[in-house]
Amino acid sequence: MKTDSLNTERDWQELQETNSRFIVLDSNDLIVSCNDKVKHARLDLHREDILPSDCFWLDADQRTFCFSEFKEIAGKEIKLLFMPSGSEARRVKVLVEAFQLFNQQYYSLLIQDEHVEFDQGKTHPFYGMAQALSADLKNSLLELHYQPQINIVDNSLYGVEVLARWTSDEFGSVTPDRFVALAEEFGLIAELDLWVLRQSCLQLASWRDRGIHIPMIAVNFSPLSFNYPSLKNEIQALLDQTGLLASSLVIEVTESEKIKTSDLFIDAINDLHSIGIIISLDDFGTGYSNLKRLLKFPVSQLKLDRTFVNNLPNKLSKDLSEVVLSICKKIGAVAIAEGVETQQQLSCLKNMGYEVVQGYIFSPPLSKFELEHWLYTME
Repeated sequence: MKTDSLNTERDWQELQETNSRFIVLDSNDLIVSCNDKVKHARLDLHREDILPSDCFWLDADQRTFCFSEFKEIAGKEIKLLFMPSGSEARRVKVLVEAFQLFNQQYYSLLIQDEHVEFDQGKTHPFYGMAQALSADLKNSLLELHYQPQINIVDNSLYGVEVLARWTSDEFGSVTPDRFVALAEEFGLIAELDLWVLRQSCLQLASWRDRGIHIPMIAVNFSPLSFNYPSLKNEIQALLDQTGLLASSLVIEVTESEKIKTSDLFIDAINDLHSIGIIISLDDFGTGYSNLKRLLKFPVSQLKLDRTFVNNLPNKLSKDLSEVVLSICKKIGAVAIAEGVETQQQLSCLKNMGYEVVQGYIFSPPLSKFELEHWLYTME
């Protein structure tokens, strides 16, 4: 019995992965597990006090949505009001999936916040900034910077990572972390990511027409952007327009709690990989890393999180960096160390066997004109 309990706990932990809020109901509509985004995860079976039974509200019918109703919509999604005890109410969408474990029927509830829509978010404290971002995107007023990635075996250029920069007339210089989070919250993130992709592909094509050789460009995509309709067709059309090969383009998926290894997400990744686009997993090794993810979609690059690089040659950081490198070798992926700033860090990574690095030791992110000058000085 004890062994079964341990196996069950492992299975719950695997099911929960990195979801923001996750609940498991049994066939009797009782909560048997929830992750720590709902409350500290526990395996106390039939703990009805984990969440109150009236924590979901169906606006359309102006009534409580009962736990027993979720199994009737397995395989579907529903929009509800989520009202856990001691927290403010929030609008969510709940994806319901049925599964079996040890011959018992269960139902998983993946609870995600709905994005704030502009027509409903005018009282939001950052509504004005979101409007400004939307307008500047439409007018192509953001800028792109490029940080070189260096093959330290022969000191050649491996590629460049593309980074968006936004200076607003009204709000001044806004940090990338700030405006990316803003774009995600207001449903602008796919528009932002695709704008960066279009502009960087056009720039790469222009450089190549001028005889400036840059092997590949790496563009960051929020996990939320993979929900964009016809993403593969949109990118294929862009490649056709610019005459670029898909192998010139790297899509970096940032390690995040927002990554949901759902069928839709995996299908979108596989669609891009199928046309030859390189898939990179960014910030690998901390936070939300999950080795199972590597088995669920194709990864051609792993980017070692800069937290490890910052602490080199600290033994623990060195050991973990070697583990990431070993994983890359096992799955045939390229390991890229980012955030390299000192000669000591560079030497340590090189001795470990890392071949591709990026960081201020070679160059900060550069404007297109600065990058052209930097390339000229490298020759």
